[in-house]
Amino acid sequence: MQSRAYLAIVGLLAALASVQPTFGQQTASGTGANEPAAVGVDRPAGLAGLVERARASLARGDPGQAYALLSPQVRWYAGSPEFDYLLGISALDSGRPGDAILALERVLAVEPRHLQARAEIARAYLAVNETETARRQFQTVAASPIPPEVRRTIDGYLERIARKEEASRTQWSAGVEFGIGWDSNVTLGSRSGQWLLDGGISVTPQGTSRPVSSAVMLAGAGASAVVPMSGGWELTTGALLGGRWNPSAHTLDTDSVDLAAGLNYRSACHRLSMLAQYQHFRLDGASFRDATGGSAQWRCDIDARTQAGGYLQYFDLRFPDQDVRDARRALIGATLARVLGFDWNPLFVGTVYAGNEVPRQDVPQLRHRIQGVRAAISAGLPKGWRGSASLSWERRDYEGEEPLFGTARLDKQTDLRLAAERAIAPRWSLHPEITYTRNDSTLPPNDFDRVQVLVTTRYAF
Repeated sequence: MQSRAYLAIVGLLAALASVQPTFGQQTASGTGANEPAAVGVDRPAGLAGLVERARASLARGDPGQAYALLSPQVRWYAGSPEFDYLLGISALDSGRPGDAILALERVLAVEPRHLQARAEIARAYLAVNETETARRQFQTVAASPIPPEVRRTIDGYLERIARKEEASRTQWSAGVEFGIGWDSNVTLGSRSGQWLLDGGISVTPQGTSRPVSSAVMLAGAGASAVVPMSGGWELTTGALLGGRWNPSAHTLDTDSVDLAAGLNYRSACHRLSMLAQYQHFRLDGASFRDATGGSAQWRCDIDARTQAGGYLQYFDLRFPDQDVRDARRALIGATLARVLGFDWNPLFVGTVYAGNEVPRQDVPQLRHRIQGVRAAISAGLPKGWRGSASLSWERRDYEGEEPLFGTARLDKQTDLRLAAERAIAPRWSLHPEITYTRNDSTLPPNDFDRVQVLVTTRYAF
C-alpha cells in the first residue's frame, strides 16, 4: 500500500510536471551526464538505471526501498537534480525530513524554478515544524502559473499551517446576551386542580402551586480562554454570569455564577477534557444552591463525518437553607455525532446517560435513579439562518414514599425545543427559540407542562 504522504502529493507532482521541464537527461550510452569518471571504485552501472529502480520503488509505494537504493550513492551523484529530487522525496516519505531538506536544497541551488522540489521541501519543513519557512515555500509555488488542482492542494497546506499557528496561540472568547420572552408556567405549577393526599383527603392547590404565566427578561455575560501547552495539552478556563427576571412572579427571579477550569489533551483522533466546576445559584436574591464538582469527557473523530465519545460528571449539591436536600449527583453518558450526507450538511447528535442522586441525610424519598436520552439535529437554512431541533426524555425514579401522598415519586420528563440563529450585524446574532416541557409525575405537585418562547440577541467580542 502506498504511503499516505506519497499519495497525497503524487497528483500535485504530476500536475507540476506539466509546467516544469525535466532534469537529468541521459547520454546515449545510458550514463548520466553528471556521473563521475572515477576508476576502480564500486558503483552502479549508471545513473539512469539507479533512477529507474528508485522511480519503480516509489511507484510501488515503497519510499524506504528507494531511499536505500539512493542514499549510498550520494558521494557520486549529489548535485544531479534528478538524483537529489528522487532522494529528497524518498527520504521525506520514509520519515527522514532532515535528509529530504538537504537533498532538495541541492536541487533548488541548481534549479531555483524546480516547482516540484520546492513543493516537496515545503512539506519537509512542515514535517520538522518549521512552519514559517514551509509557508514561504508554498506561497512561492502558489505564485507561479500552476494548474487549478495543484493550487487547491497548495491552498490546503497553507490552510493547515494557518490552523496550526492558530492552535498555538491563546484563544479568547467573550460575549453578552439579552433576551425577552414569555413563560406559560414560571412556577412549574401543577396541571391538576385537585390533589388527593394519603388517606383519601382531597385538597385544592393554591398560589404558586398552580401555573402562573409571565413575561421573561434575561441577560448574561461570559468569557473563556484556552492556553496551549506542550505535549498536546491545553489549559482552559471560563466564567458565566446570568440572570432571569419574571415581572409577574418576582419571587422566582434567579441569577447565577458559573466558574470552570481544567485541561484538554489532544492525541491523534482523541480529545480528553477534564473540568473542575462551581455554580452559585440564587433565587429571589437569596442563596439557593451551590454545586461543586467536575466532569471528564473523551471524544474521538472516527472519520471526517463521525465523532463518538463518553463522559462522567460528579457534583456535590448544597442548599444553604434546606440541609435535608444536600446530595451527591453522578452521571455517566455516551455521545455520537454524525454529519449526514444531505443538503445543508445536517449534524445529528445523540446522547444516552444514567446516574443517581443520593441525599446526604437518610431521606429515601429524595434518593433517585436517573436515565435519559437526547437527540438533536441542526442544519443550515436559507437566507443565512441555521436551525436546530432537539427531543429529550428523562426518567427519575425515587426510592421512598412521599409521606403526604403515600406513594413514591416517578417523573418522566419530555422536552421538545426548536431554535434558530442568524447573524444580523457584525458580531451580533439573533436566536429565537420555543421549548415545550411535559413532566409526567406520580405526585400531583410535580405533574406539569410548560411552554417558553424566547428571543435572544448576542454580541461576541
